[in-house]
Amino acid sequence: MSIKAICNSNVVTMERGTTLKEASDLMQRKHVGSIVVTEVEGGKKIPCGIITDRDIALAVGSSIRPQDLRVEQIMRNRPVTAKGSDGIYDTIMRMRDNGVKRLPVVNADGSLCGVICADDLLSMMGDEINSLAKITEVQIKKERGLRAPVEMRIEM
Repeated sequence: MSIKAICNSNVVTMERGTTLKEASDLMQRKHVGSIVVTEVEGGKKIPCGIITDRDIALAVGSSIRPQDLRVEQIMRNRPVTAKGSDGIYDTIMRMRDNGVKRLPVVNADGSLCGVICADDLLSMMGDEINSLAKITEVQIKKERGLRAPVEMRIEM
């Protein structure tokens, strides 16, 4: 399964010059922990950075004038991305190797198509592990159904 198939395509984005206050307000309104910073190139939104709620908290805590800070001052430039065609394993390894929990997902042309976070992957994998665990349960039920008529024939 490709990451594009499971990523959140409703991505919250903003421009570099946005204030931290505006970014924080947007995160709160949209109930997200990160915002992808984009630039428009050829009519396409291209990720040029990412900012997280943690980035904002650390910047505000260490700044004398946090109200003057802009997203571009604290965002992670050239964010680590996943290609829409990447698989789940490759995406998890990219997150692990780079120590990030969120990745913008891009199309082949580099344009933004979604975002994937570790929580999304963990939830999806939990569902898949649960389905895998149910194989034995279903197998036992089917075996009981097959054995019952045979046992009844023997007793007759």
